[in-house]
Amino acid sequence: MSSDNKSGVRFAYIASFLTPLTLMLSGIVAVIYAAYKLNKGTDELTYSHYYTIIRTFFLFFTFFVVLGVTAATMTGMVAGAEYWVHSPFLDKLLSAIPVVGLIIAALAIVKWFVKHIQGLKLLSQNKPIAL
Repeated sequence: MSSDNKSGVRFAYIASFLTPLTLMLSGIVAVIYAAYKLNKGTDELTYSHYYTIIRTFFLFFTFFVVLGVTAATMTGMVAGAEYWVHSPFLDKLLSAIPVVGLIIAALAIVKWFVKHIQGLKLLSQNKPIAL
């Protein structure tokens, strides 16, 4: 792998790594860059890393969309039930839904960071990621 290819993959990893902190802007740049490089043709090592960056971005994007829709739907259902029933349990459940969502999202972001750190370590060792 040439140093130019390695620096390109490293740029894509860093941009993708910053996705949760830049409200997805850097992740979109990383995906576009990785897709462009894949389209130009690369060796097997860089292909596996670029493909993993794209796959991870869309996997986590889908996860967060589903998490948001689920939290919104659950909140609406519990709020509607609490409006009619006036239960202290439902009131506590209504206030706990955002906290549970925050914990799940924080764990997913930590996993996001760990996957990118593992990818960068494999890149520095010139090893492809198992697809």
